[in-house]
Amino acid sequence: MKKIFIGAAWPYVNGDLHIGHLAGYLIPADTFSRFCRILGLETLMVSGTDCHGTPITLEADKRNVKPEDIVSEYTPKIHNLIRFYDFTFDIFTSTTTQNHKRITQEFFLRLLKNGYIFKQKTFQYYSPEENRFLPDRYVEGKCSFCLAEGQRGDQCEKCGKVLNPGELIEPKSKLTGSKVILKETEHYFLDYSKLQPKIEAYVRENHHWRSFVYEETISWLKKGLEPRAITRDLDWGVEIPIEEIPENLRLDNFDHKRFYVWFDAVIGYFSATVEWAQKNNRDWREFWQNKECFHYYFMGKDNLIFHTIFWPGQILGQNLNLNLPYFPAVNNFLFLEGQKFSKSRGVIIDSLEIGEKYGSDYVRFYLNLILPEEKDSDFKWSDFEKRINGDLVDNLGNFLQRVFVFYRDKLKGKIEREVDNEIKEKIENTYKLIREKMIKVEIVSSFNLILDLIREGNKYLEKNEPWKNLNLAPKTIYNSLLLIFNLRKILNPFLPETSKIISQRLNLKEIKYEIGKDNYLFEILDPQEIKIEKIEPLFSKIKV
Repeated sequence: MKKIFIGAAWPYVNGDLHIGHLAGYLIPADTFSRFCRILGLETLMVSGTDCHGTPITLEADKRNVKPEDIVSEYTPKIHNLIRFYDFTFDIFTSTTTQNHKRITQEFFLRLLKNGYIFKQKTFQYYSPEENRFLPDRYVEGKCSFCLAEGQRGDQCEKCGKVLNPGELIEPKSKLTGSKVILKETEHYFLDYSKLQPKIEAYVRENHHWRSFVYEETISWLKKGLEPRAITRDLDWGVEIPIEEIPENLRLDNFDHKRFYVWFDAVIGYFSATVEWAQKNNRDWREFWQNKECFHYYFMGKDNLIFHTIFWPGQILGQNLNLNLPYFPAVNNFLFLEGQKFSKSRGVIIDSLEIGEKYGSDYVRFYLNLILPEEKDSDFKWSDFEKRINGDLVDNLGNFLQRVFVFYRDKLKGKIEREVDNEIKEKIENTYKLIREKMIKVEIVSSFNLILDLIREGNKYLEKNEPWKNLNLAPKTIYNSLLLIFNLRKILNPFLPETSKIISQRLNLKEIKYEIGKDNYLFEILDPQEIKIEKIEPLFSKIKV
């Protein structure tokens, strides 16, 4: 690997982001981005606001305002969140840009030219009372597969089935509660059955994916892929390029038709790269046609198939030899005290509010421990308090404080550069194991290795008792500082603010990311480099 491309899921701008968004894709993507950068790999991380989905139009209709008003209200809040957590996006753009519109249309036209798109009359939900076709999220009913109530028209959140029009039992309008019917309309379809051989060959080469990601993708392929509509009867979204479509392939009626959000949103990964390249006088091909560039994507499991089948299919259908997803880092769901997040039911933790109250690294610390990488996980306030007060304050904070105070007040800065091989091996082993795990985006187990190393530091102090063995104290404190000196680098991708503060306490420069320079390696501490003046505790206990 020489280059890394990171695509983080694009959040809808229909509300404030809760901590499920942080745990699902934002913090994992940022942690991995920082890890790649400290390895010296040229890294490009992109994302943006998804402004064209029906969640936006639904929110607008509920308030009787325009979709643009919803976008204008929530976009600044998302940008504020990104600044607060200092996420390392190289570009965070929007699906409303002219660049994105043009590239989405180009993707469509190439798919059409290459024979992967056809037009077909189909049935869509229609509200006689409202006299209009209804997007999928405007419709709810009972899933015909698992019989779960209150499911939307395109996907059942209970069993995960993608639903086609007509597969909801007793469908009704979310806005009015009136019954809806199926009515004929004409749309463009992307022929995934035609693309299946290419998609299947790609998927079967990627056994390194998380097991549940690979298995679910394979199960979809075994059932056989079917054509999927890529347009909808809407007024809000990327327009279909009517004038560039051959007459025999044009729809009967283009009025009130736009590209379906699932089709255009994933193209944002590519359009964002093009926008970044234009702004920085670079060539997008460096990241999309260079086979030494590996593509990682971060999303929740409700977007799994979109990133392992649908998006790869759109890429393969371009016939441009574009890079495919190397690792879709799909996370499961985060719950709150056993309940699914729901703003209407008050089951919510706002990402910015919790960060402002406790600090960004306190939030990162706990989420790094409970990220739903292999299974759903649960945010519990009592556990949040326990892990912060125990693992962060008592384990890391106490270790740092004891070493800093003893170094400054007892030894007056006089330590001996004599490396203890036991400490050196533990630090080197931690670097090695985290490197192996993080390339597979195993953040939770990597972070636990760091906590284990900190515990080893505390044990080392207890075993050598520098407060009793004053002759050995200079060596003991040197090796403890050696661990801390390396810990600031080991911690950097996971707790960037803490890493920065440790550097400041040691009177060292912040860790800089340099392309081609691998900083995630064991390094010997020169005692002359450090000077500790401040010894106030880095962390304080919390009460929720």
